[in-house]
Amino acid sequence: MTPRARLGCAALVATIAATVFAATTPASAAGQLGVAARAGTLGIGGEVALAFTDRIVVRGGAGRTSYLVTTTFDGVRMEVDLPESWYNAGLDLYLNGVFRIGGGVLFKPDDASMVGRLEGSVDIGGQTFTPQEVGTLTGTIVSKDRAPYVLVGLGKHTAAGFGLSLDIGAAFTGEPRVTLEAEGGTYPDQAELDSRLDQEAMDFEGDMKTYLKIWPIVSLGLRLGIG
Repeated sequence: MTPRARLGCAALVATIAATVFAATTPASAAGQLGVAARAGTLGIGGEVALAFTDRIVVRGGAGRTSYLVTTTFDGVRMEVDLPESWYNAGLDLYLNGVFRIGGGVLFKPDDASMVGRLEGSVDIGGQTFTPQEVGTLTGTIVSKDRAPYVLVGLGKHTAAGFGLSLDIGAAFTGEPRVTLEAEGGTYPDQAELDSRLDQEAMDFEGDMKTYLKIWPIVSLGLRLGIG
């Protein structure tokens, strides 16, 4: 198991354990613990919240995604498979009974992958190639496996009873690196093709820089305060 996979498994186990603990806590802890189901850009999953004071709450969660995004870059149709797992841990500060600001760390054990669908001749790194010469075009968007995030939100996770919650924010994934590879093509000089692909990857990074550096956080949840 890779270090990233171990990190993801550990975070998931911690989240499940915290959820079980919260669900079995006696009624004397009214308003101090909360669990929630959520859906959004961090996937479909759950969260656990623990209140230290009336205004300070620690919150962690995990989600799974299966998003496939299609985009076109320099005439190449690219299917982007986004990361499958997201884990978060952070602190919320409530400015009143409902509105809050927060921050923490977002964990991402895997990277986004890409597959290019070549439907005709295409320019790669300043040279034209046919689909037969390129073969199968694949790529990866490599970014940090953990990123700081900030958000604003509505809904108090540890308030007694059921309620809704909303998070809107962003995680800052740093400078991403794009890799492109081609396999199974007929072009005779693989070294030259690899060099052209490296140049194309750099162009992709430059054109998509802002979008690749920031991951949006939009999450809607149904929460339950334990007590």
